[in-house]
Amino acid sequence: MTSGSTTRKSVVDVPGVPPPFRCYYSNAVRVAGGDMLYISGQVAWDEDGNVVCVGDGPGQARKAFDNLGKVLAAHGATYDDVVKVTVYVTDFSWFDELSALREQLFPHNGPASTIVQVSQLVQPELMIEVEAVAVVR
Repeated sequence: MTSGSTTRKSVVDVPGVPPPFRCYYSNAVRVAGGDMLYISGQVAWDEDGNVVCVGDGPGQARKAFDNLGKVLAAHGATYDDVVKVTVYVTDFSWFDELSALREQLFPHNGPASTIVQVSQLVQPELMIEVEAVAVVR
């Protein structure tokens, strides 16, 4: 799912700081130039704005990240170009499935990352929202 060059993005390990909790993110990412793309939160909406995979957290995560991938592609970027991702979930009970998906999308030099549990998103059926920052060509 990733194929772009990451020459402008490098992972920065800092001595004395604990390593990332999971392998799909980095504590810090340094960007060496390029235009920045700030992507609004993507959710499990289809092209018509309908919520898909109601009650299925992993299914909604796949759709939200698919929507994110489409926005990246429209700007000539890939998941490799993502330097920061923020994930909002309404429930952590499917965290392992979310982690597995993120490991597929960010197998090397993952973006800086934050994940937060919230009480509700813009529609009560939504279980995840993903926003990102990417460096683009």
